[in-house]
Amino acid sequence: MLILGLEASTTSAKTMLFDTESGEIVTRDRRLALVGADTSVRDADAVYTQLMALGREVAAALPVDLIVLSGTWHGLTLRRSDLSAATPVMEWSYTGAQDLGVRYRSDAEFRWWFYERTGCVVNASYPVFKLRHLVEKGQSLNGLIALDQASLNFARMTGEVWTTASLASGTGLLNASSATWDAEITDRFDLGAVSLPDIHASTATASLSDDAAALLGVTAGIPVLAPGPDGGLSQVGDLATALGDMTFSMGTSGALRMPTREPVLSPTLSTWSYRSPVGPLSGAATSGCGNCVDWARQRLFGSSTDYSELEPQLSPDRVDLPVFLPFLFGERSPGWQDQRLGGLMQLRPEHDSIGIYQSVLEGIVFSLYHCFAELTALNGVPRRIVLSGGVLSSPFWAQLVADVFGVEMELSPRQHSSLVGAIRMGLVATGQEMTHPGFDEVTPQTITPNPDRRAQYDEGFARYLNEYLRTAPVQEGLPPAASRAPF
Repeated sequence: MLILGLEASTTSAKTMLFDTESGEIVTRDRRLALVGADTSVRDADAVYTQLMALGREVAAALPVDLIVLSGTWHGLTLRRSDLSAATPVMEWSYTGAQDLGVRYRSDAEFRWWFYERTGCVVNASYPVFKLRHLVEKGQSLNGLIALDQASLNFARMTGEVWTTASLASGTGLLNASSATWDAEITDRFDLGAVSLPDIHASTATASLSDDAAALLGVTAGIPVLAPGPDGGLSQVGDLATALGDMTFSMGTSGALRMPTREPVLSPTLSTWSYRSPVGPLSGAATSGCGNCVDWARQRLFGSSTDYSELEPQLSPDRVDLPVFLPFLFGERSPGWQDQRLGGLMQLRPEHDSIGIYQSVLEGIVFSLYHCFAELTALNGVPRRIVLSGGVLSSPFWAQLVADVFGVEMELSPRQHSSLVGAIRMGLVATGQEMTHPGFDEVTPQTITPNPDRRAQYDEGFARYLNEYLRTAPVQEGLPPAASRAPF
């Protein structure tokens, strides 16, 4: 059986072709061509076209048996009944609703009510606030459908307006306990005029349309699996679905996720509770990770400088660096202050460009360690952590992560683990085992912390936490996650 995986991620179109008989894997990815300075708002139809073109490059004229889809959490595009665009897609990084978030966060009773119902924290990244923001700007919702990019891709490929509870759990519109659309949420936000997609199982399929088949160069009628979110699918891809497992992805953004038996909520509202395709997740996510590294490289060295040129200049012996606050794109976990700004603190004349660049890498890791402290205070220390993403292309940065966290980490051996997860769900949907030698006959490498660096990075994190607290916007009535000791 040939399974074709398609993913529209934050920055790239990705495709994976998997042969279940031979175990052969063909992957291809391409950076999305996005128009405009604000890449958080994009033409969803252009993204679909680019994704299908990439899929055609690996699958045209082949006897594909199943298509699986992955995409990002938190996107929103409004569509008419014929799926034509009423708005572009606003991705997770869109902060246009941040003033609205400030207003809602000022109501402590509402903040807790919303968190307990949805597992989501009041923040501009969630589609429910984007919808309310559009309404307050004068956008009519009558006759429109609210979709994310992955669900739109599925609808355009099949004609079915479906999503899954896993994708919907990142909208702020799904009830965390029942995994159904929450009418009290839509009523409270006065969003009853908008239509929401039907929720189907993560193993449900619909048939590929003639138009989509022509774009891909494959046969119409092929089953297409209901879409899933890249974060939840990464959990499946790395076989981290048991209690005590943690996935730790460091790509454009950063995220730490742990499976739970039931939705788990933080007393400090520092973590979220979504769903993977196979069950509840407790997690923390940051808006600033690889995107901050890209920013630093371009500003400090120019876009023509490759990361490989910078790697040999990095050194753990370089100490007393500036403190970088990685909130160029606002803050999600642990403080959820979408109006937060980034910062370069404690800068001195002797700091050179490579030192500042290294401080950016450190600040990102300290921010994620801060999230780790909150997540483990809630769920316990994981027995296994699987690290993935662009961080693995930098040995220095990967070692820095292990040294700051002070725990051994397993390096994901699977390229595009979210697409692997989508294919695993496809295997389950067709009555097969989730595991397969093509993905699993490999012994993962591990990275071990250097105990000699413990004091150095404890001091560095203390400096980071001091600057984080000093620059924190006031949140009336909310216990500050940052005020607690990390362990």
